[in-house]
Amino acid sequence: MLLATLPAQWRAHRRRSCAASGQPGETAGIVRVSAAEFVGIEVLPTMLASLRRRHPNIIVEIELSNASANLLEQEVDIAVRMHPPKQEALVAQKVASISLGLFAHSDYLAARGTPKTIADLAHHDLIGPDRSVTDGELAALLLPDIDRKQFALRTDSHPAQLAAARAGLGIAFVQQPIGLSDARLRPVLPDLSIPRLDTWIATHEDLRNIPRVRTVFDHLVEEFGRYQGLPAPAGEIN
Repeated sequence: MLLATLPAQWRAHRRRSCAASGQPGETAGIVRVSAAEFVGIEVLPTMLASLRRRHPNIIVEIELSNASANLLEQEVDIAVRMHPPKQEALVAQKVASISLGLFAHSDYLAARGTPKTIADLAHHDLIGPDRSVTDGELAALLLPDIDRKQFALRTDSHPAQLAAARAGLGIAFVQQPIGLSDARLRPVLPDLSIPRLDTWIATHEDLRNIPRVRTVFDHLVEEFGRYQGLPAPAGEIN
């Protein structure tokens, strides 16, 4: 009985806590942000560091999950999503189309050679998905002739895939801004055409004009534009 009431009680407690944080019109208080594992570990920390310097009275809580948090129930205030929100009560802004690429550690390529064609990958160790249907379909689409046995390490955790590439275990798909900024990694088959990760920032329409939420929302819009190497999208959230 107690377990069944916890989610509703937690949401009610959170709404009261958020409502009480900061004075009306003040840019202060708690903002809870949901993001996928990779984004939360590799991308958001730098963005939030600059937010902290600008707005030291905002406290950010991060929920890491590859499943979408429930914005309608206001489990979080802001969500970073790799798919467009469809619920009418949400407001969202597309902020980036992030490039993906194949990357490997320089030591791995020195030992095994650098692939020049997709066919050359047949002679290499790959790092890729385990049970994720979506990631498996993408890998099969991009590398149709690659045997699953070549995936020397399989995990559905994208941060774990990146960590494996950084350790020299093989070649992995990595967001290009991260791969290109890592001195240990080298791009592999840079001309390979790979679908981009379209990215949205979303919030509930009831929260859009709360100063602390709007501040974090706008900051993330700006930072994701910078992250993909393009100017931040102009215009209001819609």
